[in-house]
Amino acid sequence: MASLTIHNIDPGIKSAAMEIMKQHGMTAKDTISAFLGKIVSDHRKAGDSCFCSDLELNEETKRDLREAKAGKVHYTACNNTDELFAKLGI
Repeated sequence: MASLTIHNIDPGIKSAAMEIMKQHGMTAKDTISAFLGKIVSDHRKAGDSCFCSDLELNEETKRDLREAKAGKVHYTACNNTDELFAKLGI
């Protein structure tokens, strides 16, 4: 299995999360593995939809997603924020 290193996490959030994990007898590895597993599971259930299956999408977003899937609008995929900003000219 590949190694995963995460940088630039807000220290306050990291500290609070680590304390909660500790209270539940979990390590950061356990928690990240569970989170990544949920992303994969939700994505498989929802097809090409966002992994955020617990979020309630508003009607405008639902319409936009339907149109994008139907090919009615053009969208561009980006691998990271730098690529997105470059494509937007920001």
